[in-house]
Amino acid sequence: MGISIFAFGLGFLSTAQGGVSSKAANEGSFPTNFELLRLTVEEAIEEMCDRLPLLEPKILCLGRESEVPGNWLVEHTFIQSLRRRSFRVMAPDTLGAQPHSACTGLERLSYRVVDLDLLYIGSRRKHLFGPQLVEREARLHLFVYLEKDDGEVLWTGEAQRTKGDWVPAKMLSQVQREPVPFISPELKPDGWGRFAEPALLSAVVGGLIYLFYTTQ
Repeated sequence: MGISIFAFGLGFLSTAQGGVSSKAANEGSFPTNFELLRLTVEEAIEEMCDRLPLLEPKILCLGRESEVPGNWLVEHTFIQSLRRRSFRVMAPDTLGAQPHSACTGLERLSYRVVDLDLLYIGSRRKHLFGPQLVEREARLHLFVYLEKDDGEVLWTGEAQRTKGDWVPAKMLSQVQREPVPFISPELKPDGWGRFAEPALLSAVVGGLIYLFYTTQ
């Protein structure tokens, strides 16, 4: 009886450790923080460009209505997405000293970024003694409007997209390997949980040892 109880305890602990091993086998499958954010932006803007009304000729002036960190990522993604749809795109950085005169007579597609960020939402453990997992969430919220050269608004749109996953805490340095100035997520400490888990582990092991000797 004592041996069977002790064997159960060892099996329980090895199961928890097995969760670590299975996770470690997939360590190469997690995108970096920047890759996750980029995918989120691409999905939102692809959907937005699919909703654009038909235009002839297919020439657009792209403008930004807010100066926020990460604007360059949104602008670059818009340019790539519009070009895939056979648009000629004139962007702010390519218009020279007089951007408004360069856009005379052209429709203007303007965007305002409300939120662009990547955060660590929280952490948990898959098993009682399993590895710590961190929840990531990338998000984009922007407004877009299309207007004529004279200011008449032809179309408006809004895009909101979030994309997230769970990453082993020991891999945070790997997913953060691409330094991006405008995303610097911080993982909040577990609080009382970091003290409770070692205490619980000690109690379980102590209980198993006690049962082993008392059933001899």
